Amino acid sequence: MGGSILVTSEVGRGSEFSMLLPLATEAGGSVVRGMAPAGQSPRPVDERPHTLRILLAEDNPVTQLVAATMLRKHGHQVDLVSNGRDAVAAVQREAYDVVLMDIQMPEMDGFEATAAIRALPGRGGLPIIALTAHAFSEERERCLAAGMTDFLSKPFRSAELLAMVEGAGGAAGRAVMPAAGPPAVDLDTLRRQLSDAGADAALDDIVDVFLASVPERVQALEAALARGIAADIAFAAHALKSSAGTIGAAPLATLLADIEAAARANALSNTANLAIRVREGADAVLADLRLYRGRAA
Repeated sequence: MGGSILVTSEVGRGSEFSMLLPLATEAGGSVVRGMAPAGQSPRPVDERPHTLRILLAEDNPVTQLVAATMLRKHGHQVDLVSNGRDAVAAVQREAYDVVLMDIQMPEMDGFEATAAIRALPGRGGLPIIALTAHAFSEERERCLAAGMTDFLSKPFRSAELLAMVEGAGGAAGRAVMPAAGPPAVDLDTLRRQLSDAGADAALDDIVDVFLASVPERVQALEAALARGIAADIAFAAHALKSSAGTIGAAPLATLLADIEAAARANALSNTANLAIRVREGADAVLADLRLYRGRAA
């Protein structure tokens, strides 16, 4: 299948549509197992190259059908559910590599379902990609603040869907190590800036000030998230973001920028999960900086 084909154009393919439509329309709130595309015999999962186990939570039967067809044609296994409550139940029962989560679904929407999945033991790091008809940056920020991993607007192209799913889920069966993420903190930029200003010796003092002040700022943000007052959350996230950005803690600064933006838009959800992510991110930065300064944690 070409990567330039729009999602909406797949529906017109008669044999695949007639073959797979019962899968989409008969989902009826229960998981529907993946089947091979029309004209192909099913192959065992372990014989498919780079197979991922994917849960697609989508209540629109046409979108459900087309996305599943795209993924199956590239060797992935897809289970289907049509509401958020069944998505949570499926994740409780099965081990998925990726979840594609529609935002607007009956019984339980995508935000509620994501929050419930994040609360499950061992599912905190499961990639959850939001599917939404809205392409606004505010919608992306809302999805990230709700604990989703990434965001894909509809209609999407097959190449976009595959790139995001395979990037999030990795490639099963590959004998390679996953690419390392960005470091918790990188002092090189700050070091260069100080060097340009002729203030190289100030780096250690700045690190010491960060180590002394940031734990209190983290506690302030955790307290604001617990209260759930958007203005307080935005203020606390902004203050901590400035410190993180200055020291070179890019992943933490990005998370805090997302939280700040969502709070200002009154679009925050699952604040308990956000507090955990902030604490984990800050602890990683502090540990690296203490190591740099030769201090015990």
